[in-house]
Parts: sequence; C-alpha cells; structure tokens
Amino acid sequence: MTDPSRTSSNRRILALAAGTFLNLSFGSLYAWSVFITALEMDLNILRADVSIVFSLAVVSFTAGNFVSPMLFGRVPIWTLPIVAAMSAVGGLGWAAMGTGYVPIVVGYGVLFGFGCGFAYNTSLQAAQRALPTKPGLANGVVISAFALGSVIAASILSDSIMDMGARSAFWLLGLTVGCCGVAATILLLVSGEGFPKQSYGAGKRAHRRILSICWVGFFLSALAGIMAIGHAATIITHFGGAVEAAVFGVTLLAIGNALGRLGAGWLSDIISVRSVAGISHLTGSIGFVVVLANPTGDGAIVAMTMAGLAYGIAASVYPSALSIFIGPDGHGRNVGILLTAWGAAGLIGPLLAGYFFDLTSDYRIPIEFACIASVLALINAMRLPRTNTIQA
Repeated sequence: MTDPSRTSSNRRILALAAGTFLNLSFGSLYAWSVFITALEMDLNILRADVSIVFSLAVVSFTAGNFVSPMLFGRVPIWTLPIVAAMSAVGGLGWAAMGTGYVPIVVGYGVLFGFGCGFAYNTSLQAAQRALPTKPGLANGVVISAFALGSVIAASILSDSIMDMGARSAFWLLGLTVGCCGVAATILLLVSGEGFPKQSYGAGKRAHRRILSICWVGFFLSALAGIMAIGHAATIITHFGGAVEAAVFGVTLLAIGNALGRLGAGWLSDIISVRSVAGISHLTGSIGFVVVLANPTGDGAIVAMTMAGLAYGIAASVYPSALSIFIGPDGHGRNVGILLTAWGAAGLIGPLLAGYFFDLTSDYRIPIEFACIASVLALINAMRLPRTNTIQA
C-alpha cells in the first residue's frame, strides 16, 4: 500500500524542481554585462544609456515580484510560470526583432525584467511549500539557482554575441526561457500543490521592525552588488584585464553569487541570521578594498568574485530572515516588499556607476560608493536579533 506521506513528499519535491527550473533560466538577467560593449557599438550610445536598460529591468523585476503574490491562491498554481514566460519571451523577441534603442529598453528592460520578477517570487513560494520545516534551505536552493543561471548564461551568451551578435543572443535566451517555463508549468501541474492567499495586513510591530531592518540591509547590499554585477565585465577590462579575463571574472562572480545564496540559506537554519548577514557585508567591503588598493585586472577579478559572494549571501539571508522571524503567512507579500529595496538599488546603482564612468573615465568612484554601502549594511545588520527566535 502506498504511504500517503511519502507521496505528498514526492509531489512537494516536484514543486521545488519547478521553482529551480524557473530561477535557473530567469537568472540570465544577471548576465546583462556581457551585452554592454556589443550594444554600445551597435547603437552608438554611451555607457550610461546602456545602463538604463538594466536599471529598468531591475525596477520591472521588482514590479513582477510585487504583482505575483496578488495571484497566489486566486489562480491555479501552474498558470503562474506561463504568465512569467509569456512576458519574458515576448520582451526578448521584441528586443531581437526591433531596430534601435527603444525595443531593447522596453523588450529587455520592461517585459523581460517583469517576467523574471514574477517567476522569482513564484519560485520562492514553491520552495516554501516544498520544505516548510527548512525555510532557509528552501530559499537557498531556488535563489542559488537564479545565480547559477547567470553563470551558464554568461558563458553561452558571450559566445553567441561574438559569433552572431546581440540580437541573435536575445533569440537564444528567449527560446531557453520559454522551454524552462513549459517544464515548470508541467511540474507544478503534476505536483498538485497550491499557494495560500497572501495576508496584506499591517502585521505585528515586531514583524514590521524585522521587515524594515531587512529592507535597509538589502538595499545597501544590493546597491553595492548590482553596481558590480551590472558592470563586472567592463570593470575588469578597465583595470587591464583581457576580454577572456572579463568573461572569467563574470563567471567567478556568478559562481560566488550562487554559492553564497545556497550557503546562506543553509546557514540561516543553523546559526543566527545576524551572523550570516554580517559575513555577507564584511566580505563585500573587503572585496572592494582589494581593487581600490590593487587596481589591476587580477585585483578586479578578486573584487568581483567577493562582491558576487557577498551579494549572493545577502540575497538569500534577508528572504530567509522573513521566513524565520515572521513565518509563512504573507511571505510572498513580504518578499515583494523586500524586493522594492532591490528595485530602488537597481535603479540607482548601474546608472550611478555609468554616470561616474562617463564623467571620469574611471570606475574608482563607483567602487568607493559600493564599499561605503557595504560598511553601512554591516552596521545595520547588527540591529537584527541575536538568535533565530520567532518574533511574537
């Protein structure tokens, strides 16, 4: 006779697999820096103009995260990846077929970014349903898949851009995202899982305090991390690294990002969230000091790797903090609010870095900003509870 609990567990794993598939493909958002040089040449525009695309993608990502919980518990769970994939594939198709600057801005910056955000929150919620007793690990698995996707995408897309150009790379990315969206839809349909409706109440005072601390910490860490992610390849070449070294550096950054996310999720279930957040921000600070003290291609690679690791830890520890301290009720809604910090930082960070590079022809000032933001995030992390006690 079949054990009902085992069957339920197996079906939950399908939900986790669906979330992993989604985030693996949509993590390609973080490989944006490999497009920068090609689009500058194709469109004859400034670095700051190219940076606007990624900044808009970050804002749209935030909007997608905020909108998706409104559908949780109101539509069948398997329809959510379809919405995400349609937005993303439509946007990438427009960017590939269009001519000029506007199709890139709207297709990649708005539609693809929105699809990525919609899928991201859906993936987190699927993971929470799959591993309800290990919220940190659940977040870590699917969040690290998002970063791993950028590792794979950076290598494949850079080769595609060199061989066929940026427009063909957009087509390749759209096909991949569409296939993964179909796979996630099937897995969620078979799993039979459903999402609870999200609570949109103000919440308890202690919960609001945790959310505010996490928001500030995530904003500061994202400000530093997105500056690095959005310009990683060009930062490395600026400081003397070859094109191959830049691709290697972007790959190391993405690997650090993925490992940081997975490790932070696992650690958050074992040691205090406060300690994990502190490790993140200290790592980022040291990394930026490395390239400021040693402004070479090798120094930049080390700094970008540490920045990726630091950002990966932060990207996992703060959603995990919401799961641990506040609980599952309204988790999708709380993640949506938290990721407005990421959106605000994403709007400011790449534009700030591009502006100061155009002004000074140097990346030192943006890196100094990133270092200061990391130190402030470390101070803010000390406001978190000393132990992982559920707040009353």
